[in-house]
Parts: sequence; C-alpha cells; structure tokens
Amino acid sequence: MPSPTQPPAFSFDSVDPQRIDHAIARIGPKWTTWSTMILAQENRPMRVREISAQLPFVGEQSVSQRLMYMQADGLITRSDVRRRGTYQLSALGASLAPVHRTLSDWSRAHLPLQTMAEAERVGDALGRLNLRHTTGVIQALGTNGPLRFSHIAEEIGVDRPSARHRLLRMQADGLVGRASSHHVAPYVLTDAGQ
Repeated sequence: MPSPTQPPAFSFDSVDPQRIDHAIARIGPKWTTWSTMILAQENRPMRVREISAQLPFVGEQSVSQRLMYMQADGLITRSDVRRRGTYQLSALGASLAPVHRTLSDWSRAHLPLQTMAEAERVGDALGRLNLRHTTGVIQALGTNGPLRFSHIAEEIGVDRPSARHRLLRMQADGLVGRASSHHVAPYVLTDAGQ
C-alpha cells in the first residue's frame, strides 16, 4: 500500500480507453468547459442569457443548444422545462472541477506557453485528447513502450492508414514522438503523453 506522501503507482493496463474516450466526448465539446466553469464560478442557478453574457463571442442560441446537450449528458440540471428555466451544475458537473484543474496543470506543464483563459486552456487540452483512438494509442505505448505504427494499428484495432493519421496528429499535438530521428524509428510517448 502506498504511503500517504507517495501517490499510488499508475498502470496503463488499468485504463479502459473506451471509458476515457466516452468521458472526454461528454466534457470536450466546444463551450462545455466554458459553460461549466461559469456555472461553477457563479455557484447559482443561471438563465441562458446570463451565461451567454459571459461568453460574448458566442451567440445565445449556441449557448442554449450547448446547455441542452449538457443537460442530456447529466452535467447540469434545469429548474423548469418552460422557456425561462435556470441551469445549474449537477453533482456530476460539479465533480469536473478537479478534472479541469488537472487538464489545466497538464497544459501549463507540456504545451507551449500562451496567454489564455483557464477555460480555453482546458478546452485546448480536451481538444488534443478528444480525437478517436488517442487514448488507445497512449495506452498501447504506455503499456508496451516504443512501437512501430503497424503494431500500434494492431493494438488499437484500426487499419494502418488510420493509425498513421492518428499518430501524425498526436505527434503534431506533442503527445507522441519518435524514438530517434530515423523515419522508421518506433513511436514513443512524450512527457506530455505520459
């Protein structure tokens, strides 16, 4: 058993990539993080127009639609089904605070320094992770160590062109790299991917 000062050892084998992909798909869509963080910060029921006023770069109709999806996903509740109901975080939505904090910390530690709002930082991190098979690739490399793209394709159950496309995107996002500068070198997780 780990000591109180020592975190438990993490095992890539203990991760279910499908569950992670499902969770990221639920919290990753555009404006979900912003809306969740506004509701958390205000800590009170809010109308669509009040939330939209804090997102001046998004139309009220888009905010309303996002809130409906968030309600369907169980992240928020609505006080009244009539037109002027108020929204607030559900217990599930409120539980995202440490997840957002972790994603923000990860972004600060591993992505290029940029000045951006906290919600934008979390949204950017989620965008890098929200692509299909990203979690599977991370798990395959974390469990097996360096792998050639054909072995990664086999591990995650996709064809080689799909695996190549995913790896190129993950390389551009700074999650994977090559074990050496040779073009056929196996892929490895970067510090950000770890």
